[in-house]
Amino acid sequence: MAKGELGDVATRLLLENSKVKIWELNLAPGQSSGWHRHTMDYITVTLEGSHMRVELDDDTSYETDPQPGQWRFADMQGPHKATNIGTTRYRNVLIELKE
Repeated sequence: MAKGELGDVATRLLLENSKVKIWELNLAPGQSSGWHRHTMDYITVTLEGSHMRVELDDDTSYETDPQPGQWRFADMQGPHKATNIGTTRYRNVLIELKE
């Protein structure tokens, strides 16, 4: 479960304007993002795939294997964090959609 203050939705902010906020998420094997919450709908595009575990604040989790070029649209979500449990680097671009 998330403890303390929530962090950024990804590793590095690449661009922000009145319409979008674009981030890069870059996780080495064994590395985790911080606990965070999405306050906007968003799209992720996988650049480098790996085996990932996503932990939710209700103490549940799931695993996924995003592949390069794969994209996903997601609604705003509750607090969660992602961990690279694979053997290769995971990297994506995350595009938050401002209204």
